[in-house]
Amino acid sequence: MKNMRPRLALLAWTARIVVVLLVFVTDAGAQGVVVDKSEIGFTVKQMGVKFDGRFRKWKADVAFNPQALAQSKAVFDVDLASIDLASAESEAEARDKPWFDTAKFPVAHFASTSIRDAGGGRYEIAGKLTLKGMTRDCVVPVVVKDEGGHRTAEGVFAIRRLDYKIGEGEWADTDVVDNDVVVHVRIVLATPA
Repeated sequence: MKNMRPRLALLAWTARIVVVLLVFVTDAGAQGVVVDKSEIGFTVKQMGVKFDGRFRKWKADVAFNPQALAQSKAVFDVDLASIDLASAESEAEARDKPWFDTAKFPVAHFASTSIRDAGGGRYEIAGKLTLKGMTRDCVVPVVVKDEGGHRTAEGVFAIRRLDYKIGEGEWADTDVVDNDVVVHVRIVLATPA
């Protein structure tokens, strides 16, 4: 269905956010991502109605040390076919060529280039996001907190789906599907031993 396609664009943007959050949350090899408590999600508007989605599968290679940010890094890969839109029909459409084209571009990839301390537990993760064969600069603001025996990084930011050709052809009309996709990420890290 056409009304499900916007959700695919959001997932792509969500993958970008997840990569950035993973960079902030992990302490240089001491913490692992608690995937079942973490989430990469997104919200997109189609014809003025908000739709939420998420990705079920992603991997991260993260090293984060607040005292050595220059040595910290985050590399993230999101399985775009794992999109969850709460509709099998919409998910199948999202995998098709106008949206993610997962047959040709199965993974969204993020690699951090720097992490900046913005004070008060806030960080800005800069990096390169590759989606559908296109690479763009990306900066994701996150808040990192230690709570309940875990370190949690949360962030919200917007990306522009058409920068990555997500929603081509008739779906490029931003009156039908907004160009801005709001990505929200919550990454939970295990407590260092």
